[in-house]
Amino acid sequence: MSQVPASLAQHFETPDGFTGHFGWLCGFSADDSFLNDALERFTLRQANQRAYTGDTSLALLLDPRAPQITPIEVPGLLHLPWAKAALPFNLMHAKVAVLTYRSTARSDVWSVRLLVCTGNWTRQTLEHSLDLVWRLDLHSDDLRSPTETTQQARTDISGAWDLLSWLRQQYDSRVLLANPLTAKAITDMDTLLFKQITLKASGLSARFFDNRTASLLAQLPAKVVSASGRGVARNYLAMGSGFYESSLLGKTPSVPLQVVRGLRGEGGGPRLLTMSSDVNLFVNEGGCQGVVEALAMLTAADISVRPAAQPGYFSHAQKRTLHAKFIFSASETGHSNKTANPWLYLGSGNLTPQGFTLKMGRHLGNLEAGVVFAPTPLNWHPQHMAVADPESIGYYLPIQRQLTCRPEALQTGEAFEVGSEVFSAARVAYLVWREAQTPEQGWLSSEDDLEVDYVVLDPSHQPCTYVDGQGFRWCGQRPRQVLIRWQVENTEQFMAVPVLDGFGRLAATELPDISLEDAWRQLEGFPQLPSEEELPDAFDHSLRSGSRQESPRRAQETARYPIRQMMALIEGIAAKQTALEPIDWPVWCARLEQSLIQASGCELLQAFLALKLNPIHALRQAAFRPHFAETPEHLAGQRYEAALNHIEAHWALDHSHPLGAPA
Repeated sequence: MSQVPASLAQHFETPDGFTGHFGWLCGFSADDSFLNDALERFTLRQANQRAYTGDTSLALLLDPRAPQITPIEVPGLLHLPWAKAALPFNLMHAKVAVLTYRSTARSDVWSVRLLVCTGNWTRQTLEHSLDLVWRLDLHSDDLRSPTETTQQARTDISGAWDLLSWLRQQYDSRVLLANPLTAKAITDMDTLLFKQITLKASGLSARFFDNRTASLLAQLPAKVVSASGRGVARNYLAMGSGFYESSLLGKTPSVPLQVVRGLRGEGGGPRLLTMSSDVNLFVNEGGCQGVVEALAMLTAADISVRPAAQPGYFSHAQKRTLHAKFIFSASETGHSNKTANPWLYLGSGNLTPQGFTLKMGRHLGNLEAGVVFAPTPLNWHPQHMAVADPESIGYYLPIQRQLTCRPEALQTGEAFEVGSEVFSAARVAYLVWREAQTPEQGWLSSEDDLEVDYVVLDPSHQPCTYVDGQGFRWCGQRPRQVLIRWQVENTEQFMAVPVLDGFGRLAATELPDISLEDAWRQLEGFPQLPSEEELPDAFDHSLRSGSRQESPRRAQETARYPIRQMMALIEGIAAKQTALEPIDWPVWCARLEQSLIQASGCELLQAFLALKLNPIHALRQAAFRPHFAETPEHLAGQRYEAALNHIEAHWALDHSHPLGAPA
């Protein structure tokens, strides 16, 4: 069996020598299974590690009627709620991702990836659907001597980024600013996309396009000419869609016929398809909507209706369902087995009025996006029929030219339904946790000074008591997220909002109590995180979300030689941090603060603190700091000193003598 092409989740994987920095996704629907898979590939961190850091690597923009996916279900991802009063589209159906990666060795080396796909961000796409994805990578090294290829890549990414930038304005993104590392990653990405890509995009026509101002069909002919560089008429056309109109009868003409007529130049556009061309329409026999009753009409128009082909690299034990939306055209010339002048559209738009022939509009067209490009000429037929041939067009598209659909085999399938309840933004996007003086209690409040027009519900869905100047009283350890309730026009609304802890971690698992030895292991291994097995289970709902855990090694720690071990720790920290690059500094400061505060209760530290010495003072000396953070004149120095201040506060060093200072 031939190698299976990369799955949609595998397209999130980091290039060698890189790590995922930040990414934006839009789509119609998603689920936690797919997103956890994609995030692990993107960040190289497992779920427990992502929940431990409490930052965000992917922001998700779904159709506003999609149910909320919480950061507990998918650590490292935030599903943003809708923020506007009205929807500007029928459905938010575009499926696009822009991902940024940064080098692990050099701060000036980066990579940007654009994904345009036909499938949703779901497990079904991976396991049950026939879907397509178009991927474009642009590396910083590619721009040292820009070519037409790199300029085209800039233009395509710029077009997709324009769509995502517009979409971001329609959703509530306040929660993305809660964690400082996430906020910086977003700023880094915005700066990169603007300065290196959008600002320097060429005058070339983008292969990427959307339907905010004109329908996909209206733009298709010009995109074909631009992408292929030729306005020649081809003699083969294949169209496929996961969904069709509920009825094609009475439509003059139906969408498939409109596509054919448009490509033949009947509306005055370029002639891209011959009048005698072989036209194939690919469907799911078990659910093809109006194609069932319009089969005779389509046949009379010389359109062959065919079942979608099942690629040979998939198991035939379970037949996959066509979900891809595509239009492929090329010419057969003489006796050659090669496709001539091929072009391909793939995207989110089904062959329906809402998906393809209408521009975006409320109660009219969906928001759709796609790409038109000229693929490498491939073989019409595989060299060996028994295996999937990577040199044949059938390896990449679910098309075949042998079977046609029998009328009795076609079924309309189930009707497509969308809910009416919108996942909309609340007055508050997240809540901040503060410990109370009483054990097993704390306060939840907003950082905004706005009127509190919502209530926080406890685990029993009972309202928590609100106290002016304090917030909502929470009985128990810090929750990772809480359910809030508010009213809009006498209708109750609910939303799970994440909780921000004192380290700026969002919806994070509780930090285990550790020893100074454990703290040094975490710092010495930077930028790697503790292994997943060492961290609280991000998905173990049988445990209270805030229950404190203790490192297995902490109980074995002894307080012998506290001065010697403390000095070794301080020297190790100094040696580690003076060798760091500026790009890693914000994460290092967070790791330093977090690790040393986690060790606040260990026996060795308590034995040292009994000497009334402040070891953190030594870390303030210029020789113990990298050159770019030697003073608080710059942001790097301010971050560092803020971290040291927090450590000193947790270690209660107010009245201790600064280590290294004159007596």
